[in-house]
Amino acid sequence: MKDNTPIFILILLFIFVGFSYGPFKNAKLNNSNGVGGASSSFGKTNENLGPISNKETAEEIKNAEANIKKLEENLAKQIEEKKRSPFYGKVQMSHISGLGNQDPNKEYVSLSTNLDKKETVNITGWYLKSEVTGYYTTIGKATLLPFPFTKADSSVILQQRDRVIVTKGFSPIGISFRTNKCTGYFEENRTFYPGLSKKCPQLIDEKLPQFSSVYDRNDECLEIIENIPRCTTKGSSFIRDLSDTVPESCKTYITTRINYNSCVALHFGDTDFPGNEYRLFLNKFGPLWRERSDKIILHDQNGLIVDSISY
Repeated sequence: MKDNTPIFILILLFIFVGFSYGPFKNAKLNNSNGVGGASSSFGKTNENLGPISNKETAEEIKNAEANIKKLEENLAKQIEEKKRSPFYGKVQMSHISGLGNQDPNKEYVSLSTNLDKKETVNITGWYLKSEVTGYYTTIGKATLLPFPFTKADSSVILQQRDRVIVTKGFSPIGISFRTNKCTGYFEENRTFYPGLSKKCPQLIDEKLPQFSSVYDRNDECLEIIENIPRCTTKGSSFIRDLSDTVPESCKTYITTRINYNSCVALHFGDTDFPGNEYRLFLNKFGPLWRERSDKIILHDQNGLIVDSISY
């Protein structure tokens, strides 16, 4: 059913204007009669309204103006609420960083969710628009299990406590993606803004093979592995610097099994494997919004307003 509330409020505005105009008109007639006749302007009697003074008329006009202002504010509020998305307050723009930076990969908008436990929202197809320039850009899809430069896109469906980084520029691994407990490996030879979480599983906590039947040699390998930083691979130069006493099986394990792919294979079934952060890239070079004094508005797929951020 069509909502006629704004029309009803406009009708009320006209009624109030009519009420305010009546006393004002009568007051003008009283003043005119008082100038040329014997009656006093303070005591003129109107057969419909009774005795009206200038003070009472001014007070009535003031009250009418206040009521009109209140109705106008309510009307504006009604119109504003009609522009809001059903997801207003569910997805929020927390901040924008790197405005005007020459490197588009350093400019990004952060989104956060305020969803109930079992509630989800699909933000693919939503768009960000500048209130000043009118430029806009659409949020696309993302790969849920990312491998560099391997595209397998799905809709971005957010859940409770999910976070989204929407970067103006380009992905260091060629795709938009959802993080997981192994994606910290992507940071080793690349730079993300902001940086990815480097909370890959501790290598020493993995189920490691026995590298040597000689306990000292085996312990030596375990110590080396324990000292390798999280989310870090080791190549041939690292191996060349190791002592000759380190078993070849240990060296092979370090170069072939400590990496992102092996981490995924070992931990894909973990309940905490999926991350709660999406990294989405708009692949844009040119300006989308002003460096200052602008308002970026997040719209849903129907063009309704989800949230906005002013600066």
